[in-house]
Amino acid sequence: MLSKEDINLAKKQLNEQVEKMSDGAQKEAARQQLSGMSDETISSMVEQQRQPTGQAGSGGAREQRSVFRMIVSGDVPSKKVDENKEAIAVVSIRPVSKGHVIIIPRTLARDSKEIPSGAMSLAKKIASKMVSKLKASATEIQTSRAFDEVIVNVIPVYDKRVDVNSVAYEASEEELNEVHKSLRVVKTPKKEVIKVKKKTEKEEVIKLKRRVP
Repeated sequence: MLSKEDINLAKKQLNEQVEKMSDGAQKEAARQQLSGMSDETISSMVEQQRQPTGQAGSGGAREQRSVFRMIVSGDVPSKKVDENKEAIAVVSIRPVSKGHVIIIPRTLARDSKEIPSGAMSLAKKIASKMVSKLKASATEIQTSRAFDEVIVNVIPVYDKRVDVNSVAYEASEEELNEVHKSLRVVKTPKKEVIKVKKKTEKEEVIKLKRRVP
């Protein structure tokens, strides 16, 4: 892990990049993600960027990985509530309302047109669960952009309207755990059924002729 000094420098550089963005939903989303990053997450991001990728002689190309890519790969811990082949759903640590979930495509999407259908179907599934489990009166499914990629937000609506542009807040660990427990899909391991085939042995009856002495 990086030193505290290096982590603070990395935070400063990331902040500067975010503040250079045009005002709007994208900038606010980037601020939310950055403010929620732990020192371990930032350290891991920097170390990943330092690792050369590709074949020798490629000019020292380096892989730039966003926090979303690191959540998908499992390098950054998250509170995952559901997933499918095309996306994963995790609880937002900077929600605009209690239960805010973000859907991250497994394959990086740089444009809303690149969002896979599986991500949207997962979003609709989570939205339905928010109504039944969190007692939301309605839900909003909206895309947002941060760290040069697009994600899907599933936002529960209660007493007042909210969307991706609403003011976010720092959720407590207790709230995050509560939401995670309410929305997560608990997968029960499949029991292995061993079928035992019964062998039926036909006994051959040998009829002996009666011998008369």
